[in-house]
Amino acid sequence: MMRILSITTSLSEDSTTLKLSNKIIAAATSAAEDAGLSMETDHVNVRNLGSDLTDMALTGFRSENLEATFATLAEADVIVTVAPVYKVAPVGLHTLFWQLIDEKALANKPVLIGSTGGTPRHSLAAETVLRPMLSYLKGIVVPTTVFAATDDWGSVEGGRALNARVGQASAELIGLATSLSGAGANAGTAPGGAPSSGTEATSTEATSAETTGEFGRPTTRRSPSVDDEFNPELITPFAQLLEG
Repeated sequence: MMRILSITTSLSEDSTTLKLSNKIIAAATSAAEDAGLSMETDHVNVRNLGSDLTDMALTGFRSENLEATFATLAEADVIVTVAPVYKVAPVGLHTLFWQLIDEKALANKPVLIGSTGGTPRHSLAAETVLRPMLSYLKGIVVPTTVFAATDDWGSVEGGRALNARVGQASAELIGLATSLSGAGANAGTAPGGAPSSGTEATSTEATSAETTGEFGRPTTRRSPSVDDEFNPELITPFAQLLEG
């Protein structure tokens, strides 16, 4: 079972942003079924967290609603995030949500970005703001970003082009999720990024057999994890490195 979560900022009850989010979720679910996967979907409208996010930004206090939302996000395997564009940038409430979440919250999670706007001139807003932010949170963002302007909803030609972009991005999302899930199983990593108990010891034994036990001084080829790379207890002192 793969869990897909949409984080959408819909500023009205029947917004095009919500329509785009639903369209992406439907396409992703269909792509997952074609790949033989079962999907469980969930949705968060950031609009309903406006007061909670403002309070946290001003006081640092996390409400129960935010704690529950962050926990839901942590349990998800795949993320879809969709926001309206106001004045050449995704709406501030949506950006604030991602700014307040824990660092590495998206580690090993495939993420699809969607956005809506009144004119195609806003099509790169999500690329320039959300893509680097989500990458900073360690999300693995799919190459295709889905942007829908007003014209995409008002013509057959525009609708077909939008559907094609949604299909392309959704296929990339599920393909990446499937690939990461398989790679994670081979490397002893669950889809959510947590190491599986059955393979952790094997991984540790392999590492100790290939190295002297000191990071940076391998006797054979070694691929340290990100945590290893930045663990101060495993980093060779700079003065020692100069000794050769």
